[in-house]
Amino acid sequence: MNKLLIYLRQALHMMREERLFSAIYIAGTALAIAFTMVIAVVYYAKLADIEPEVNRSRTVYVLPMSETPKNGAELKEEKNYFLSDEVKEWFYPLKSVEVVSANLRLEEWHSDKINIWNKENKDFKPIPVATKMVDENFFRVYHFQFVYGHPFTKEEKNLNICIISRDISEKLFGKGVDPVGKMLNLGGEFRIVGVTEPTSSIAEQSFAQLFVYIGEDEARDMITIVLKEGCSVADLEKELEEVAHKRSVSSKDMNYSFENRVLPHAQLQMSGGRTLSSWKDILISLFPQVFVLLLVPALNLSGLVAARMKRRLPEMGVRKAFGAKRKELMHQVIMENLVLTLCGGIVGLFITWLLLYVFRSWVFFAIGSQFTMMSEPTIEGEMLFSPFIFLIAFAVCLIVNMMAAIIPAWLSLRHPIVESMNQKK
Repeated sequence: MNKLLIYLRQALHMMREERLFSAIYIAGTALAIAFTMVIAVVYYAKLADIEPEVNRSRTVYVLPMSETPKNGAELKEEKNYFLSDEVKEWFYPLKSVEVVSANLRLEEWHSDKINIWNKENKDFKPIPVATKMVDENFFRVYHFQFVYGHPFTKEEKNLNICIISRDISEKLFGKGVDPVGKMLNLGGEFRIVGVTEPTSSIAEQSFAQLFVYIGEDEARDMITIVLKEGCSVADLEKELEEVAHKRSVSSKDMNYSFENRVLPHAQLQMSGGRTLSSWKDILISLFPQVFVLLLVPALNLSGLVAARMKRRLPEMGVRKAFGAKRKELMHQVIMENLVLTLCGGIVGLFITWLLLYVFRSWVFFAIGSQFTMMSEPTIEGEMLFSPFIFLIAFAVCLIVNMMAAIIPAWLSLRHPIVESMNQKK
């Protein structure tokens, strides 16, 4: 314990004596940690079980079956949607499934926002809202907090009904007003049955400001499934291949398959929109980011440490002459770099918060996002202040920094005592 305190005092003294070196080291570490944390926060926000997408770890998306003509002819046009009856027949009976929701995916709406009017106020100017067509099970897959009213129910399936977010409700009817039962004009009249708390557009699969009940005759282009506890994606794929096989047998012209059509939430998000990418391809695509953000700063810091250790060779030679062991000197170097890395980590944490607050729209679009943000993304405290994210980012940078410091220090300390003491300062 006494030795640790001595090493700590020496490290603080070194920081005061070599301010330029310390500033550059801390800045390099801070930037490496900041950019690493930004990537970690982005993927945490897209992959972790957070509101309203609390079932991400068990959520799987299924695209329409692939079709192959049995006679070997070229397929002219592949069907890319599900019918309502197909959803009920194929997916509802599956044993590995807890909830099935069929809806139109987000990208169908992000560039063509629906304009809505307050039907009671003729002078009200229409406002654009991000819209999503969903069924009643959508609100079982995603957990929304309802301010007024309730989610869709099966009993209302033949009605023109909608659910809006609280921010849109306040624009249309004013603050503190319960709009349930009021009518909206969406090109047709729709009755409001519920109002939800606004969610962040970072949650791409669930985000919308207006939810419209999808009709029985509307095509569904993707199925969202929440697996039962204890069931795996492999279990679902096996059941779906049985469904596809039965349909292939009953068809005279086509073979059907769900191969490469079953996508866990993490794979869909990390593949950057390339929905058929494998995990290997995804990890390869992430490698350049990690390489640039960690290895390049590490090489720069390694050069700094090597130059500094060369200047300190006479000091190390004198200390070895008076009985200091190479192990003790190495511990001192490690402690000095640990203190500098810790300071860099704290500075990097604040830089991360600044970057995510000021450039949040650009960051979440540029890193890992599939679709253009439909509104300014909000960042919840759970995303910014997750100790797990900081500890992981700090641990990675600490390992890299320690390697950058230990290797040149070890090489320098191998010099004989006489050679070290004869080095010019």
